[in-house]
Amino acid sequence: MNRTRQLSPLLLLFTLAGCDFTPGEPAAPTGAGGSSASSAGGNTGVGASSGVGASSGVGLSSGAGGDVGVGGSSCGQTNVQVMPEPPDVLIVQDKSLSMDQDANEQNCNTPGCSKWSQVSAAMDVVVGATDTTVNWGLVFFGTNSACGVTSTPVVPVGAMNGQKVQSAFASNQPSSYTPTASAVDAAVTYLKTLTDANPKYLLLATDGIPNCGAGSRNMTADDSPAAEAAVANAKAAGFPTFVVGIATSYDQMAIDTLNAMAQNGGYPQSGAATQYYDVTDTASLEAALGKIVGMVASCTIPLTNVPANLSNVAVSADDSSGKPVAIPQDSTNGWSYASSGMQTIQLNGTACSNLQSGAYSNFQFIYACQGTTICIDRNPDGTCSDHPM
Repeated sequence: MNRTRQLSPLLLLFTLAGCDFTPGEPAAPTGAGGSSASSAGGNTGVGASSGVGASSGVGLSSGAGGDVGVGGSSCGQTNVQVMPEPPDVLIVQDKSLSMDQDANEQNCNTPGCSKWSQVSAAMDVVVGATDTTVNWGLVFFGTNSACGVTSTPVVPVGAMNGQKVQSAFASNQPSSYTPTASAVDAAVTYLKTLTDANPKYLLLATDGIPNCGAGSRNMTADDSPAAEAAVANAKAAGFPTFVVGIATSYDQMAIDTLNAMAQNGGYPQSGAATQYYDVTDTASLEAALGKIVGMVASCTIPLTNVPANLSNVAVSADDSSGKPVAIPQDSTNGWSYASSGMQTIQLNGTACSNLQSGAYSNFQFIYACQGTTICIDRNPDGTCSDHPM
């Protein structure tokens, strides 16, 4: 499974940097019940002395002398690489018979020329490359040779679902009509059962006019008004919809309907010929899906494996050139704590936009003892380029 295209390659791990700061490492005993903390220069702590029976903390006062490292170890900085909260994205994929045709609505006579083949290939690439940063799920419509719909997805939303989505596409073929309205309603029913706090979205991919209207004796009758309303209702329920149109430029009615659904879904394109994502082949679908994945990237970052109640902290990311840069603590265009317990941070304004566009990656939460100067970027010789000596 190809993950080289991963848009935000953020792995959760502990890395230690500067001043030999090693949380939890016991120090040699000194005096009666106390311990000392030695820095690289032989000093005790950061402007601190050891105290009898003193407890230790990071950025906190301890004992009768001041600040020492965690567990009484030498005082320095710790970098924790943190991951944005993954969004839940349910793909609502059209499986109508017309998906077995090519982009010009002609019968497909060569391998790989059908819209279904091209969509499958694009989904394989994008979902496979992002299954660590997006919780993917998948539902097909219809589910039989007519207008069948179910609220039970073929792939429930979850982490590391790339292979499951790929297998579902490989084991299914177009066979139905296009019950778009019922499919969106069923998708909302399913998403309401999820209990996680992650942001949730629908990704609707279809190649034509909705049909299978409720009560209609003609399964091919236009059901556009109901589909447009279903997408609006999904957004009102808290589930915005991205709309992808697959080779629809031949049909003005389809264009009008998909534009309306994109507008109702809350994420219409701007500055393009259509408000929905109009794709004609695997490459254009991959590009559209890449944009959508960037837009749904969450700007909420849980501080996993980070101690509580820290006071000397910083947040950094790698810019597009790979250089570490500081993100200011700023509720407008930087970061702020998202909860009173200081265990979640929120990226705001341009900081959030830079995450979603891919301009920022490799986010780090950094902490050190009070009075220690935090270094964001080090020179090859180990000196700090943020505040060179």
